[in-house]
Amino acid sequence: MEILQFLTDVGFPIGAACLGMYFVFLTLKFLLDSVLEKIKSLIGIIKQLDKRVTGMSNDILSIDSLTSEALDIPQDKPRLPIKKVE
Repeated sequence: MEILQFLTDVGFPIGAACLGMYFVFLTLKFLLDSVLEKIKSLIGIIKQLDKRVTGMSNDILSIDSLTSEALDIPQDKPRLPIKKVE
């Protein structure tokens, strides 16, 4: 009965517009929730890829250092390992 009282108070066009706005709100909420889940998944993938790249970079630096020492090749600059991202 409250809906009928609302429609008699404000009129059918305004009531229909409110119903339409609620439908648009629900649709946008559904779409944005699914996008948010995908973004969180991509963030996790990117963090893991960053950890792998950091580890590979550290490995390459240590291999370069070991081969330079073994072959008596002077290094131009001292190289420090990259900090690991947690």
